[in-house]
Amino acid sequence: MKVKAMMKQNNLLREQMTPSNRSYYEDMILAMRASSVDAVRAEELLLEAAELLLKGQAKGKNAKQIFGEKPGDYFKDVMDSVPPRIPRSRLKNSMMISWSALTLLFGTMGIAGLITQWSGGPHELFGQLSLFTLVVVGAGSILLVELIMKWMASLSEDDSPKPKTFDIKALGIYIGIAVIAVFAGIFLDNLFPVIPVSPWVSLALAAAGGLGLKFIFFPS
Repeated sequence: MKVKAMMKQNNLLREQMTPSNRSYYEDMILAMRASSVDAVRAEELLLEAAELLLKGQAKGKNAKQIFGEKPGDYFKDVMDSVPPRIPRSRLKNSMMISWSALTLLFGTMGIAGLITQWSGGPHELFGQLSLFTLVVVGAGSILLVELIMKWMASLSEDDSPKPKTFDIKALGIYIGIAVIAVFAGIFLDNLFPVIPVSPWVSLALAAAGGLGLKFIFFPS
């Protein structure tokens, strides 16, 4: 069962709990999902706990009688056995996003360039790259991911949009940045040096970028 499916099943089971048992169980959920336990394993354990709680509830027991006084104690051994997550800094996240975008850019240029060469098309189309393009792709990818993350944060666990206040100021900032980037591209692209890059070099850079992602940002 996938994580989202287990979370939906979890929500259904919660609806069958008494208010006090549900409050206790929700504290268990917060403790588990804030831990370093793998997401799939965490949801499996939460489902097992929910089913155990409902069986006890049917016999007249409450959550404290089943799991103990503190909601986090029941999963303590499991959570303590997993090393804590080391949070990635905002700067490192931004670097990873830009690195990924540029790796994808070189990979796309390399593949498209080879196809163009083999089909007898104009090799100049994917055989040169402006420094301005590199800057726009690197910086623009961070903005795009920020937009996507803000949108995902507005969704609930059952994928239904939550009612949120419309942030006209943020929208205006994003649109303004996009417009500036477009016009800057039109007027400044020709002012920046253009580097000839063969498809094989592009593919080599993409491969190096992929290895960099693996060993620098995802070493384990």
